[in-house]
Amino acid sequence: MTIPAGEPQREGVDQVRAAVGALAVANTPRKPDVTVFGNRVSITESSAQLFRAIGQSLRLYYRGGAVVELVSDDHGAEFSVVDATAATSRFEEYVNFKAIRRTDDGPQLVPTTITEQQARQYLKSTACREHLPNIRAILAFPVLVERNGHLETLENGFDPGTGYFVQYPSTVEDWELGEATNFIQQLLGGFDFETDADFSRAVASFLTPALKFSGLIHGQIPIDVAEANESQSGKTYRQKLVAAAYNHNIATVTQVKAGVGSMEETFKSQLIKGRPFIQFDNVRGKLDSPTLESFLTAEGTFNARASHTLNVDVDPSKFVLFISSNGFEATKDLANRASIIRIRRRRNHVFQTHNGMDLLQHVRTQSHLVQAAIVRVIAEWYYQGKPRTHETRHSFQEWCQSLDWIPKNLFAQAPLMDNHQEAKERAANPNLSFLRMLAVRLEGRNQLNTPLSASNLVETCNEEELPIPKLKDSSNDEAARKLIGTIMSQTLKTGNEVVIEGYRIQRHVESANNPAGNWQESKTYTFTRLNAPPPPLNHQS
Repeated sequence: MTIPAGEPQREGVDQVRAAVGALAVANTPRKPDVTVFGNRVSITESSAQLFRAIGQSLRLYYRGGAVVELVSDDHGAEFSVVDATAATSRFEEYVNFKAIRRTDDGPQLVPTTITEQQARQYLKSTACREHLPNIRAILAFPVLVERNGHLETLENGFDPGTGYFVQYPSTVEDWELGEATNFIQQLLGGFDFETDADFSRAVASFLTPALKFSGLIHGQIPIDVAEANESQSGKTYRQKLVAAAYNHNIATVTQVKAGVGSMEETFKSQLIKGRPFIQFDNVRGKLDSPTLESFLTAEGTFNARASHTLNVDVDPSKFVLFISSNGFEATKDLANRASIIRIRRRRNHVFQTHNGMDLLQHVRTQSHLVQAAIVRVIAEWYYQGKPRTHETRHSFQEWCQSLDWIPKNLFAQAPLMDNHQEAKERAANPNLSFLRMLAVRLEGRNQLNTPLSASNLVETCNEEELPIPKLKDSSNDEAARKLIGTIMSQTLKTGNEVVIEGYRIQRHVESANNPAGNWQESKTYTFTRLNAPPPPLNHQS
């Protein structure tokens, strides 16, 4: 199969800018006249004249109830909503406004300008939707589409059938299937995944955007959760690699409380801009976002409204979402809509290629090679009949069954959903999430296999800045000790041992007389790693 690829590029920004400009020159040889409504000229007639002329330029578009234009900076290309203030001057770039004026010689058309109020009425007209190209996404990689039983790659520029504006280098690379799968696996060779199934989910993370944007997967896709046992493990780095493979930067959303600049406000702003890869970065504590959960299951459109901008109905299928966290804790619904990929920190490791180049920079400058490998794998899956397994251990079954088949059959890797259920259950349970993070902290302090009292555990939490669930006052050690005891009782229940994702927690109870001569129970807890950390997994053929 012929696979499109290309030379190193800078996130597609310059290409988008140049392509938009070239299309404008080619399609607007002169500015037509538009008669401003009034004096027996209806707004319907005037709006149709205006937006027919603008639509031919392929520079302004209609998106979810708003007129938008493509803008770009060092972070990538994005949508900018054209409001009434901007429209008064922006429309003049495409047309000459004329108004009917009464003169001694009778009615005459004379040059004029439009007011903000007039611009607002134009923007609210149905002619926007009818005559402007309906755009859905800006993409900087070769997009596959299925047409007449075959895969085709979209040409550069605006494609009316998909609503994509696509811009990527047009040179070509050919891959053998084995070369393509090896190349993708090599990108993940520097990470220590918790299990082989975590590695399979990481492979799926590279393939999911292409499958979704191509329309080869119609149902929802999960949010990619990168979870690590420690900071500096590479959890965010792996997700940046995925976006870079598609020649995009990740748009970051930070965890801030409600209000202007909040997490949900920033998320909606990025949706309006149309940044296809969005990351909730370094999430701490419980992530409880009705907006995010609603977005992940929305069908058709999702209404995004950020401060100081218009409502825009966005297409959820044109976004890939990420979460990075050192201890993912979420609602049950969000956990059901996630693909959790766990990694462990590799000491003194730097992500470099064999010649010493930073791996992320290498992927950014050679993204055409990664794209070619991804396209080759997807083409193989497609021409084998888009096979799926019978895997049912995820809410999004079309995604799950397709991506379960590909790593197992084309990469010879573990089933996609192995070990995922326990990660999901732990993420949705505050006590389990807390105890796992406590075990991780104890391992880092070399305190595994050591009986520890509740007081010892509170001291660790204070020193490691690990919040205890439901503790209102972190300075109240007595309340903290009681909460630790309650958490242990609720988790261990009638037994004295529990296993949480690779860690065993044992409770030891001893009874003795205290100094006052009263009989008293004392409890200690021992955290143990079930298996010593394995050597780095080698997933390369």
